[in-house]
Amino acid sequence: MEQSKFIKYSLILSIFILISGCQHSWVERSQINLNEIIFGYDIDESFKKKSKNYFIKTPNEKSLNLSITNLTFKKKNFYGGYSARTKQIEIIGELQYRFYDQNINKSGILKISKFMPANETNPSAEIMAQKEIISELELTLLKELMQEYWLIEA
Repeated sequence: MEQSKFIKYSLILSIFILISGCQHSWVERSQINLNEIIFGYDIDESFKKKSKNYFIKTPNEKSLNLSITNLTFKKKNFYGGYSARTKQIEIIGELQYRFYDQNINKSGILKISKFMPANETNPSAEIMAQKEIISELELTLLKELMQEYWLIEA
């Protein structure tokens, strides 16, 4: 009796897991097919390489075109304490984009920021940390750009 209950519940659980897993892959794809991807002149090669993991260029009349015109990162210092020294650093990433085809023309700006503590005793470590945060911000901006695409498609 106990064994049949166990089999019954484990079967229900496994079916539920399979169904939910199938729905997740149906809703969210990890790559988006676009007709054309155009980058501005000041976009780094590292960002272009990272974008190839999310956006694939496949010539198709039904697909949208993507134009990334500008990508900038700004640094802000926040001061505090008795001697007004830098306590925290904010790095702001800003991406200007445009999805378009014959019927749709959607442009916008994505902004994302991250904070990090200042490290005055070791400036080279601070610079390396800033580069790492910029790399993370690039990935986050690409994920946000994917979400913007799905909003347009919906």
